[in-house]
Amino acid sequence: MRKYFGTWSSLRLFHRSTSSQVEKVASVTLQHDLRPSLTHTAVLPGGVGLALGGGFAGGYAHLGVLRVFEEQQLRVSCIAGSSIGSILGAAYASGAPVSRIIEQCRQIRFRDFARWRVSRFGLASNDRLGALVQRFFDSRQFEELPIPLAIVATDLGSGDPVIFKQGSLADAIRASCAFPGLFEPIQIGTRYLADGGLVAPVPTRAAREMGPQIVVGISVGLHDGLRGAPKNIFQVVSRAVSAAQKHQLESWERHADIVLRPSVQSLAWDDFGRIDEAIEAGAVAARAALPRIRKLLAAQELLHVQPLRLGPQGEFLFGQALQD
Repeated sequence: MRKYFGTWSSLRLFHRSTSSQVEKVASVTLQHDLRPSLTHTAVLPGGVGLALGGGFAGGYAHLGVLRVFEEQQLRVSCIAGSSIGSILGAAYASGAPVSRIIEQCRQIRFRDFARWRVSRFGLASNDRLGALVQRFFDSRQFEELPIPLAIVATDLGSGDPVIFKQGSLADAIRASCAFPGLFEPIQIGTRYLADGGLVAPVPTRAAREMGPQIVVGISVGLHDGLRGAPKNIFQVVSRAVSAAQKHQLESWERHADIVLRPSVQSLAWDDFGRIDEAIEAGAVAARAALPRIRKLLAAQELLHVQPLRLGPQGEFLFGQALQD
């Protein structure tokens, strides 16, 4: 960092003007913390790293965010996804335009990716999801993706996250979408894997570790669209998971620079027919965040200008500009 700024005082000034602020604008949480990524893997230079969380039908809000990014020509340099975020993230990372993904999602029903099969491990199997990936995606292996992708699942043996970055997309997506109690866990090797949202409701850390300029997390939560007492086993499980996720906010939010929270609380988990409402909610949240996203990207570009010799007056003006 010293070679970019010339003096450590300028770096401290920059850090104070960014990392100490948390701003909320129209369901968007902005966290100005320009930490270095935990690790660096192959990633497209520059751009935004997206962390797409789980949330069943509410996850269609991710498509609204992606559509705004596409319209505004904001380049996505890497994607991390949990649960439905893994499906939509993989579809976009494979090179498919958002319009085509939306068109395909309109045609998908529960029976297209799941079949009821009561067993001691779950009520249904998501084995059809593998066939769906094979049919609709432009890529079938992580290594074929134009945009780097990480998919998060949960190891039921250890309780730890399992992050997929290579191999079969279908296997990784099936594991990440194996919601406990509903879908049977997926066995890969000696591990039994379940929904990635259990350990990474919004996989911001996985996105951060890929080394983008900034990380934008999209949280759609896990809602059943109802209040009062639960009426079936799925509502019991989903509300229990949602309650546990509320206490994980600090752990995943600290790895994000900006967090978007599309307003999809009224959607039930299986309201897949309300896709347009979810997409619009995502678009609204993304548009509200655009000014801050651009400002953070511009600040990161300044970080990487070589050489940058500011001097005392320049350091002061640079810090003031970031606060404006």
